[in-house]
Amino acid sequence: MTQATAKPISLLQAQQDANIVRHSAIVPSATVELCAFPDLQAETLTVTESASVISLGLSPLLEEAVGRVPHFQTPRFCQFGTLNFRPAGIPFEVQVSGGHYHTIRCRFSAERLRARGIDPADLNEAQLEACFNIHAPRIEDTMMRLADEVSDRAADSEVLIEALVTAIAVDLSRYLADARHRELSHRGGLAPRHLRRVLSRMNQPGAAPGVDELAALCGLSRFHFMRAFRSTVGDSPSAYAHKVLMARARTLLATNERPIGEIARELGYQTSAAFSAAFKRHCGRSPRAWRGGLR
Repeated sequence: MTQATAKPISLLQAQQDANIVRHSAIVPSATVELCAFPDLQAETLTVTESASVISLGLSPLLEEAVGRVPHFQTPRFCQFGTLNFRPAGIPFEVQVSGGHYHTIRCRFSAERLRARGIDPADLNEAQLEACFNIHAPRIEDTMMRLADEVSDRAADSEVLIEALVTAIAVDLSRYLADARHRELSHRGGLAPRHLRRVLSRMNQPGAAPGVDELAALCGLSRFHFMRAFRSTVGDSPSAYAHKVLMARARTLLATNERPIGEIARELGYQTSAAFSAAFKRHCGRSPRAWRGGLR
């Protein structure tokens, strides 16, 4: 007898299910959770977090997920990035096309954020828009270390988790302070339409694109493209493209049981050994160990 396929559920319904939390850690004034969301339905909803939360998708977020702050004078939808921050008490209108994903999230107490100069009530429109899609490689790297530590505890894990949470809060404070004072256009960054083209190309199947190809998409020289991209994203094009490739790898490992070699070929690697070595350098664990840690 064939087992019925589970119907997609609402995001709010999924968030109320304690089973989505696979691993967790509680440190002073913060809670860290490694979550696996089930198949979600396509919907538009308004979400207001009771505690400020920063989240990193360990698989790419739901395709075409966008959001906006409805109380803005002229609210516009912004793309939700792999790394995003949702301040407490601020309503976010979210549109998702459905799907499932894994994420590491850290919920901060109001006191902990205030100690770093972050008060959700004081964030301006530029800062809130910057929360939807955070380009901050240092925060991404720290969140990745946090995910690894929470899922695979060792000696003094609590001490390291507390230190990582503190580092995230400090870097988040710096990121928001920068968003208040400087917009991308004033820093010589990529135009939004060019950034969308580049990120769309990076997310296509196959090997990561080269710098010359990405520069051509924007109609810029290699030199000017690299400078503008780093100004916008905070990382070089090749380094960021590699992170996108590794995010796709995590998605494939987390959402199916395909052989490692097959996944390696889809990502543009000639051998599973080359893929495994690259994945371990980036994520700190082999593809097989990463997949096992999400179970």
